[in-house]
Amino acid sequence: MPDTRARHTAGPDDLTETTEEAPGPGGGSGDRPVSPERLIYFTDAVVAIAITLLALELPVPTGEVHGNSGVLHFLRDHLAEYTAFLVSFWVIAIHWMIHQRLFRYATGLSGGAIRWNLLWLLAIVVTPFTTKLLTSEADAYEVQFVVYAAVQVLTCLFFRLTVRDLRRSGLLDTSDSAEAVSSTMSWLTALSLAFLISIPVAFLTHWASACWALLPAIRAGLRGRSAP
Repeated sequence: MPDTRARHTAGPDDLTETTEEAPGPGGGSGDRPVSPERLIYFTDAVVAIAITLLALELPVPTGEVHGNSGVLHFLRDHLAEYTAFLVSFWVIAIHWMIHQRLFRYATGLSGGAIRWNLLWLLAIVVTPFTTKLLTSEADAYEVQFVVYAAVQVLTCLFFRLTVRDLRRSGLLDTSDSAEAVSSTMSWLTALSLAFLISIPVAFLTHWASACWALLPAIRAGLRGRSAP
């Protein structure tokens, strides 16, 4: 007999949510959550590339620089770029640590979580560009600073939405790790607040980046408020 079953064209949503198992001997079928491992491996690779791009942007002495004194003078002249590299490396590392700490409790993936995670990765790979913009010779400090800080705030927001979608889909196992998840999320909140606070400060002083050093204090304040 001809097959009269309707044919289905795969769309983007079919790549997420769940994968359907073939009917078993008993004729039944079940839904198996998509494993988060591939997304985790992909995320790790993209983060590694982003950090590598940061290093590739570091200025190095050229043939026009001569002698030890010339090299030292060159390094002093580009101290801002080297400092920005260390800050961005530190920031990306924190984002990655928060990601891997939370995703160890992911039991599967929802379509929304995958999309938010991809936007999180977009913000991560844009960070080398915003770092270069922040230290460029353009005379637009406020714009340069706000773009950098805003990207970091968006990075935090995208990951928070990723976690929210996992929770809403019942794919974040916090049965025996609620405290660890709460602690990690408070770090995410503190990081976003440190960058968010620095944005209006940038219109008052060129030392707005000092607000980022408040991260431990903000984290301690949040922890104190959540304590019983």
